[in-house]
Amino acid sequence: MRWRPLLLLFLLSACARPDTLPPEVGLVYPQGGGVAPGRSLLAEGYAFDPSGVVSVRVNGREVLEAPSRGKPLVAFRFRLEAPSSGTAEIVLEAEDGVGNRATRRVAFTLDNDPPRIQLERTERLEGGLVRVYGRVEDNVGVERVVLLEKGRYLPLSLPKGTSVPFAVVASPGSVLIAVDAAENRASRRLP
Repeated sequence: MRWRPLLLLFLLSACARPDTLPPEVGLVYPQGGGVAPGRSLLAEGYAFDPSGVVSVRVNGREVLEAPSRGKPLVAFRFRLEAPSSGTAEIVLEAEDGVGNRATRRVAFTLDNDPPRIQLERTERLEGGLVRVYGRVEDNVGVERVVLLEKGRYLPLSLPKGTSVPFAVVASPGSVLIAVDAAENRASRRLP
């Protein structure tokens, strides 16, 4: 009877599979791949592997801090310097505790163009207010749209995308501000 637990342990250890999968690695910020040319920004990412992540490199430079090494899920940061023209690409590499490696190339669009705010229709309402229908467009992606009315910034609840329709009720003279994924800004005064 004493040998049964040992037999069970032996059988279970024979079922264990070696870790042959590489870690998962990706970026959290910047999203959408839009970066303003010549700008420096703090990029953030993650790596995951059940065996523990022991190394994360960006373009060959180690970015994983020592206290995070060996943990299954790690976050990392690095400074991204975008060139003034052309395209930007970085290479993310992650290694797990048993030597499996993953490589991921991330391309960024160098976006110097601000979003375009198009007003399509305006309606006069009671109380001196206006209802304005329109669209915000951007070649990489509209990140957010904000209404500046009487000194207060009011974010509009809109989806992200390259073409975002909106309808807003505001006082005449209020200003719509649109920001794209590369932090380029555009503004338009309402009639």
